Amino acid sequence: MSPDLCLVSAAGGSAFMEELFEVVADAVRRAGGRARTAVGRFPAPADDTVYLVVPHEYFYVTPVADRPSAALRARTIAFCVEHPGTTTFERTAGLIPSLAGAVDINLDSIAELRRRGVAVEHFQLGYTPLWDRWGGDPDSERHVDVTYLGTAERRRSVLLNSFSADLDDLRVRLLTPPHEPMGGRRVDFLPGEEKFRHLADSRVLINLHREQSKALEWVRVLEALTNGCVVVTEPSSDIEPLVPGEHLVVARARSLGAVAAALTARPDRERELRLAGYDFVRDRLDMLGSARALVDLAATVLAGPGTPAPLPALPTPQAESAQPPLAVDTPSWDPRFGGVPSLGREVLDLEVTAAALAVERTSFAQRVSGRGWHEHPSARSGTADVDVLVVHRPGEPDPDELLLDLLGGTVRPERLLVCVDGTAPPARGHATAVLQHETPLGRGVARNGLLERSGAEWLLVVDAGLRASRHLLERLLATAADVAHCPVGDPVEGLVGALPPEERRLRLLPYLGSGYLVRRSVVDAFGGWTEDPLLDGLEDHVFWLRVATGEVPSELVQQVLLHRHRPDVPLRPLDLHPHRTWQRSLSA
Repeated sequence: MSPDLCLVSAAGGSAFMEELFEVVADAVRRAGGRARTAVGRFPAPADDTVYLVVPHEYFYVTPVADRPSAALRARTIAFCVEHPGTTTFERTAGLIPSLAGAVDINLDSIAELRRRGVAVEHFQLGYTPLWDRWGGDPDSERHVDVTYLGTAERRRSVLLNSFSADLDDLRVRLLTPPHEPMGGRRVDFLPGEEKFRHLADSRVLINLHREQSKALEWVRVLEALTNGCVVVTEPSSDIEPLVPGEHLVVARARSLGAVAAALTARPDRERELRLAGYDFVRDRLDMLGSARALVDLAATVLAGPGTPAPLPALPTPQAESAQPPLAVDTPSWDPRFGGVPSLGREVLDLEVTAAALAVERTSFAQRVSGRGWHEHPSARSGTADVDVLVVHRPGEPDPDELLLDLLGGTVRPERLLVCVDGTAPPARGHATAVLQHETPLGRGVARNGLLERSGAEWLLVVDAGLRASRHLLERLLATAADVAHCPVGDPVEGLVGALPPEERRLRLLPYLGSGYLVRRSVVDAFGGWTEDPLLDGLEDHVFWLRVATGEVPSELVQQVLLHRHRPDVPLRPLDLHPHRTWQRSLSA
């Protein structure tokens, strides 16, 4: 009788690993073997039980008390999925000696592990009916032109931002979840059935490597090809037996956006690649042969169980942490904002004094500064019940280019309302009305002042220094939420604000800013934007906290429709005394 393979995923781990194990178990059964899946602790073994785990996740997520004993590890095979050049690969390499054997889905990983003296066999992934939601129908309709699915990471983020101009006129959906265990569905993470249906509804998938890896992301590529989604990828070290130009498209990383856009303009070529990629996965990859080899390896483990090495020292499992892990697309964030002062007492005292002086100056200006409106009655009216609120602060670029972007959009706003907060009025009169502050009073005061001239149901909140896609309003208005936003392209950070508003994350990190469409009634319910001088620079963070804690319906439009410059802005209380300022923002 063949071994009983039990594929165990970590409780609280990634749904992706559970999906993958279901595919492997199904392949073993189709190859004539026995296989089942489990989540959490290892089920009690029978004499013929052999376990499989994805080591880099299972042992880092599973609580210490639930980890398998040495006797169970002696009948456990590592199922490896990570590429060299990543942190998770190094975790895997360190854990394999504590198990009875290993298989790996990636040829580059196998080569590197063998170079280090680690015995590992290849498991070839291939076609599975569990992934296929297309069925090979060449005439099926697809509603997404270009998609991307991959965890957020600086290099990827910068590249995706660089593609936005080429993809602007296409139907795009970028799913960039944080790099942390993903369980159920999120707006930026689609598990199982939803992911496969999304790929079957998408024409082109852009594929990018993570960290220092140069290898192909085989699981993502196979999921796409199985659903007729054409893959456009950067060069990969282990792309064979796929043939570039026949089964997928390979281009320089910087060119992928332009190449994807060009491919959508050639539907006949797109169709050829779609059918060839699907046939390749179905006919050329022998997953059932690998499943039989896995059963043979399990039999070897049962026949000669050895004594595995002890587990290496591991950090506290995430499942035992008080808070789930955080990942966010603001890598330059100062950890002191989270309430952990790291500087000496004398420096902190001086920060307190400097911040107090900045608050005093702003408070005085709010009491005595002159304010006045400049009307432009000849400004063109728009086609949508939307007023734009733009604040121009010292050090920021002239907002005139942003105003022209909005006037040239596929949907034009009713009013362009600009506040020059201690700066000169815009060079040209494209604004409907301009509110001028003689001295800087703060973004909250400026926005609340602009509300005096606003009569629209919707408000588009943007700041000087942003540039807008002509599709911005059209696509934000197409949502059914009270607040809609999109990732903002930044020349250094890549995609900023590419996450939904989550209270647990917002209480530690201010990762969302301006660039959102909000229903006027929501702003009125909040009492406008905070005018606290200490919170200069955190007005939008306070707004998003109120959205999250008030459970205001919001939607993330997953396409880069805004870009920003990086102005040399003056120091704020946020910069001078971040600890106190951050604590105030949480209770505002």
